[in-house]
Amino acid sequence: MDSKSQTRKTRISGARRWMALAVAVLMTFVSMPTAPAAAAPPGIESVPPPRVDSPSCVVMDAVSGEVLFEKDAHVKRTPASVTKIMTLVLAFEDVASGKVKLTDEAVASENAWEMGGTEVWAEPGETMPLDEWLKAVAVASANDAAVIVAEHLAGTEEAFVARMNQRAKELGMENTTFKNPHGLDEEGHETTAMDLAILSRHAVTVPHLLDYTKIYMQEFRGGKNMLTNFNKLVYLYPGCDGLKTGHTSKSGYCISATAERDGSRFIVVLMGAETPDQRQNDAWRLLDWCFANFRSLKILEKDECVGQARVLKGRTDTVGFMPERPVAVTLTKADKGEVRRTIVLDQVVAPVKKGDVIGSVQVEVDGRVMATVPLVAAEDVARASFLDYALRYLRAFTIGR
Repeated sequence: MDSKSQTRKTRISGARRWMALAVAVLMTFVSMPTAPAAAAPPGIESVPPPRVDSPSCVVMDAVSGEVLFEKDAHVKRTPASVTKIMTLVLAFEDVASGKVKLTDEAVASENAWEMGGTEVWAEPGETMPLDEWLKAVAVASANDAAVIVAEHLAGTEEAFVARMNQRAKELGMENTTFKNPHGLDEEGHETTAMDLAILSRHAVTVPHLLDYTKIYMQEFRGGKNMLTNFNKLVYLYPGCDGLKTGHTSKSGYCISATAERDGSRFIVVLMGAETPDQRQNDAWRLLDWCFANFRSLKILEKDECVGQARVLKGRTDTVGFMPERPVAVTLTKADKGEVRRTIVLDQVVAPVKKGDVIGSVQVEVDGRVMATVPLVAAEDVARASFLDYALRYLRAFTIGR
C-alpha cells in the first residue's frame, strides 16, 4: 500500500472515530432528562371543588367578587325566603341614609296579617319598633314581618316591590324579577344563583345587616316569644354570620350563606336542594373548601388616596388621586401575594373636577397582571386666576428675601 492510500485510510478512520464520538455525545444529551419547565402559578382552577348535590350553586369571594365555582348558575328558579335579603338590604340602606330609624314605630296591617307561611302572628294594628320587625325578618324569616317592613318603608307592598326590582337592576341582577318582599311562590317571582350571589355580596357591606342575620335565637315581644334562625350554620359553622335560608314546595331548599375569617369572606348560594340536610351539607363542604384553599387580598380601596399629581395652571399645584374602583384578588394558599403597583399619570391641567380620570394603576400579584384601573382626581382644582399668580409671585419674592 502506497503512502497516499495509508494517509487516506488514517484520515477516514479518524473521521469515523470523531463521528462516533459526536454521536455518543449527542445521544448522551438526548437521553439526559430535561429540566422541568417552570411551574405555572397556581390558580383557582387548580383546586377542584367538592361534590355539590344541589341543582344550582355559586361560590364567590365576597371581597374580590371572584366566582370560585358555579353550577347551573344562570338557571331561573324561585328563591323562597332568600328573597328577604333584598328586603333587608333596602331597609338597612334606608336606616343608613337617615330615611327611617330603627326606633320608628311600624304598624301591622291586615294585608300583613293575611300572609301565612312562616310568621310571627302579627295582629292588625300591632305596633312595634322597626328594629323588632327586622329581627323577625332576619332571624325567623317571618312573612308577615316582611310585609310590615315593606309597607312602613314604601307605603304599600306594591311600591316596595318596585323598589326591590329597581335595586336589583342597579346591582346588575339581570335575571331577577321580584313579585313580593317575602318569597312565597308567585308566578314570575324568580332569580338565579348568580344574581343571589351578587345581591349577597352587596348585602354583606350594608351597615348592621349582618348583625341581624347572625343572630341564632332572639327574644321577641318582650320575651313572650322566641325567634330561632333556620340557618343553623350561624350557630354551628365558625365565622358564619348570615344570610338567609328559604323553602317552598316549588323552590326546594335554598340558602345564601356567608362566613368570614382572617379578612377573607366567602358566599355560597344553593338553590333547589331536595332536603335541608343536603342544603346544609353542600354549604358546609363548600365553605370548608374555600377556607382551606383560598384567601382574599385587598389591594386598593375605592376612596384610598394613593398619591399626588402635579397640576398645571391650577389654583393649587397638586391634586390627590384614588382608584376608580376597589381592587382585590383571590389567591390560593400557595400564592405568595407579592403586590406591585405601577402608576401612570397623564398631564393634568386645571380646571380639574373630582372624579376626572387622570391616569391609571396596573396591579401585579406574584408577577401576574391582575387589573388595570383608572385613577381619578380626589378633589376639584380650579384654574388659577391672575390674582393667584400675583400672590404666588409675591410669596416667592418674600420668601426669597
